[in-house]
Amino acid sequence: MDAAQIWAIGSGPRRPAARPEFDDGGQFGTTIADPWNDAWNLDAVIRNLPLATLRTFEAAARHQSLAKAAVELSLTDSAVSHQLRRLEEALGVDLFEKSGRGVVLSDAGRIFSRTVGTALQDIARTAHSLADADQVGGRLTIACSPMFASKWLAKNLADFCYDHPAIECHIQLVENDRVAEVADVDLGIQFGSGSWKAKWAALLEHIAIAPACSPLLFQRAGRSFAKPSDLQDVMLLHQDDGTEWRRWLAGEGEHDFEIFRRHLYCNDLSIAIDLAAEGAGVVLVSDTLSASHIGEGTLLRPFAGTIQATGGWYVLCDTSRLERSNTRLFLHWLLGRFGQTVNLNGGDQAAATGFDDSP
Repeated sequence: MDAAQIWAIGSGPRRPAARPEFDDGGQFGTTIADPWNDAWNLDAVIRNLPLATLRTFEAAARHQSLAKAAVELSLTDSAVSHQLRRLEEALGVDLFEKSGRGVVLSDAGRIFSRTVGTALQDIARTAHSLADADQVGGRLTIACSPMFASKWLAKNLADFCYDHPAIECHIQLVENDRVAEVADVDLGIQFGSGSWKAKWAALLEHIAIAPACSPLLFQRAGRSFAKPSDLQDVMLLHQDDGTEWRRWLAGEGEHDFEIFRRHLYCNDLSIAIDLAAEGAGVVLVSDTLSASHIGEGTLLRPFAGTIQATGGWYVLCDTSRLERSNTRLFLHWLLGRFGQTVNLNGGDQAAATGFDDSP
């Protein structure tokens, strides 16, 4: 690229306002409004923006070299220079500045480069997804704990399977704390804080838990339960060291945990739920995991008070798996079941993507 071409980019005269101005017809001309103010005319901006030059600008910005952009795009140096001049004139700002024998991005160019780069990546992802739409099918492997599999997935997964008969679902059971560590699965469902190293993740549900018991327990106790203190001689079922029951009872005004004398501890909540359904005692459980039992009448809620659990249910996967049609279909279905939406292109990960949740 000769010196004249380099000089022309980033050195031409600009409007004092450094922004294009439009007349009633949407053309450059009489100043009647600043299109960047609160009433800016998006259609007019788009009509006057040479969209074909954006790919050229992205390549030049990425390479920090007009010559390398020309090679990548199979254009002449002068064609690259001409397209960039057109874009600068349309925007009314210098996107490049002279630096020695070449050019570098200006402050405005760096801002515009980030926006253009993100937009082109989004377009590429969408195009890839459309091209991949006919490739749905084959194996889809889901890792989760036995408890989530038995209490939620087993009650709902058939709907997805019948809607997508070409997808062969496999469930891989693993301890909850190890779900994120399992290799060669498409996605996992784990209870945790919401941040895992090198994983994409999205919230399914924050957990509120409350006591649940079987009507059979009333027969065993010889009475119903009117207040939390009525549980003093009833078996409290735990999946932890008793912390959650202490919290719930304290919230109901019962601060002396020692008066509750009967306890049974499990390291698997699904067993505790089943024990409660058989009339063995009272368990703290969310609506999500007890829905089938409550619907069947094998569990009921003796008290209305709830507490927030110390985490939530999340779906997570390697970022590379997000490009797979099977994974995306399952994520849309799963998130929809929990009333959640999320940008699978990476725009909405505040609730999920993070650092490390290893025990």
